[in-house]
Amino acid sequence: MLFMEKDSWYSDRILWKAKQHNLLDKKCCKFSDLSTEQTDAIAEVFPEDIKPIIVFWESQNKWTVLGARAICSFYDGKFVLSSLDEINKQVSLFHSPNIESKDVKSKSSFISLGNDEKLIWAPAGSELFALMNILQMFPLAKKNSA
Repeated sequence: MLFMEKDSWYSDRILWKAKQHNLLDKKCCKFSDLSTEQTDAIAEVFPEDIKPIIVFWESQNKWTVLGARAICSFYDGKFVLSSLDEINKQVSLFHSPNIESKDVKSKSSFISLGNDEKLIWAPAGSELFALMNILQMFPLAKKNSA
């Protein structure tokens, strides 16, 4: 599959899932809808072309971008990047020890990805679980050409 076809297919699937979860009505937006100031802040941190699609934005110092090729997250001065094809459907909720077990689902704001357990930030609550649901699709099976 050509990169353009794959990028387009991944992008369509991500936007379809995001719409299913009403993500674009919450603390998430399309990358193309960000202000120039926001896109400049993100571009300063990641030089790699990940084909950005949607963004979870809290501030210039805390955001996550989901692209057609990878997901990247910036928080606490750290930059984390993971290829979508390397996730291998291994997505789990990460919670810090200082969150009580009864509050984990409502207060956790990190997802652990893949074997190397890379931590990705997202707003706590339904946005975090919607992102988990999207990421559990990857890698997508190759499209059948009929």
